[in-house]
Amino acid sequence: MNERTVRELKELHAELVRTGSLSEDDRKLVKQLQDDIQELLARSEHVPGQGYHSLLERLQDATQRFEVSHPELTAVIGRVADSLSNMGI
Repeated sequence: MNERTVRELKELHAELVRTGSLSEDDRKLVKQLQDDIQELLARSEHVPGQGYHSLLERLQDATQRFEVSHPELTAVIGRVADSLSNMGI
């Protein structure tokens, strides 16, 4: 995984931690994203087919879900999704 993607994942994790005022369903989604991000950050390199595709789908879902209520979070999620997509994930 390249340095840019790692940096963006860390930024997304920090933004997810800062995000407040979420519904119970949104909190569950955020928790799952946080767990997935921590798992990705713990890996030393990208291994195709190991959970990235489902994470990318959840990131895209989160972008739509938080677009109006949390624009900063949406922007960070979009950057991470783009980075993962550019990596061929």
